[in-house]
Amino acid sequence: MKTNFYKKMLTIVFWMTVLVVSILFYLNSVVPYFNGTLGPRQEAGKWWFIVHFSGATCTLILGPLQFWSYFRNRFRRWHRLAGKFYIGGSVISALMVFYLLSNYPLPGSVPSLGLLAIIWLFTTIIAFWFALKKNFKLHRQFMIRSYVCGLAFVFIRLLPLINEFTGLFNFIENEEVQFTVYEWMCWVYPLMLTEFLLVWWPSVSAMRASNR
Repeated sequence: MKTNFYKKMLTIVFWMTVLVVSILFYLNSVVPYFNGTLGPRQEAGKWWFIVHFSGATCTLILGPLQFWSYFRNRFRRWHRLAGKFYIGGSVISALMVFYLLSNYPLPGSVPSLGLLAIIWLFTTIIAFWFALKKNFKLHRQFMIRSYVCGLAFVFIRLLPLINEFTGLFNFIENEEVQFTVYEWMCWVYPLMLTEFLLVWWPSVSAMRASNR
């Protein structure tokens, strides 16, 4: 009972954190595109950014709905429809990254964000392919990976907040280098944790069980 309680609490805390940081992301990064407070770089690629953010919105909003077992099991038609919008939005948003990187102000982040976009595309398309093949276990796993990639733009807003309260990254004096580190960490660490939970730990547990 305690294990289930703690699991539910962690789930609630996770989604509440995602919700709060997502709202902050939209207020700080999306709203300026509609109220005329953009910088020169953002103004030059305004519509590319809007398309990118619109696709990412599908990922952010529809992701939790897809993982909600009540909705998934009782409204399968709507689950499939939402999944198509999720996949379309994720693919469009990921493709926009390659154009936006052509004028990115932090050169050290270009390999990171380019690789993230490739992994995001791959996991999203493979998740769709497994759904067509009716392999729902692998479909779910790759959807989780895809969503973690999509949440990178949320995670990256958490790192400066963490640093503000802890000073964890204050040893990096150069601000550009600090933000480059953020943009590597915002997806590498979460994706590694995802692989640990999805593959590594279950493999170890299965091996331990077979040796008993």
